[in-house]
Amino acid sequence: MEKEEFDFERFKEEAMRGLYEGKKMGGTDGVFAPMLKHLLESMLEGELDHHLQESKASGEINRKNGKTKKTVRSLQAGHFELESGRDRN
Repeated sequence: MEKEEFDFERFKEEAMRGLYEGKKMGGTDGVFAPMLKHLLESMLEGELDHHLQESKASGEINRKNGKTKKTVRSLQAGHFELESGRDRN
């Protein structure tokens, strides 16, 4: 499953519109929630890619094994679901 590209320009437009309409900046429904979700998922994906590269360099056989969903709870951003990759080992 290919990860959907984050459209920053669309995010900016929607965030500005939301702020003008009085929407909160933080929280589950806040204007920054989509960007935070994308940032965290990208970081987790990068971490897994690095881990798999290290495994390959050391001769271990390991590869991606689908995705898993996790609920993240934050005082500032509320809670939201992240999708992160899994490896075989």
